[in-house]
Amino acid sequence: MKNRFLIGCFLALAAGTQVNAGDCLKDDHGNVVCGKGQCALDQHGKVFCAKEGGGAMRDQYGNVKCGVGNCAKNDLGQLKCSTTPGGGAATDSYGKVKCLGGCQSASKQLCEVGR
Repeated sequence: MKNRFLIGCFLALAAGTQVNAGDCLKDDHGNVVCGKGQCALDQHGKVFCAKEGGGAMRDQYGNVKCGVGNCAKNDLGQLKCSTTPGGGAATDSYGKVKCLGGCQSASKQLCEVGR
């Protein structure tokens, strides 16, 4: 009986836990900067973060671009991101990006300055 109660409490806690955790990085001045989604440093040491559940990566030019979900780089160096918040993205053995819910190009407009 006690074990069932503990298992029930654990399941209730797990169901209520937020999955889309934020991210924190140090900027070029040593300040810790956080965002609701994944964060990345640009070529100038400025931190940019995706919105909650989103991914952030530097492109081949050092600019940070973000997506609704997680991002990956294809064989041409383009950043592709999942169209689903918190959705995964990975590069296959042919260099093509596969995304949960479909892929879209990462963009600067989906980023926000970290705080």
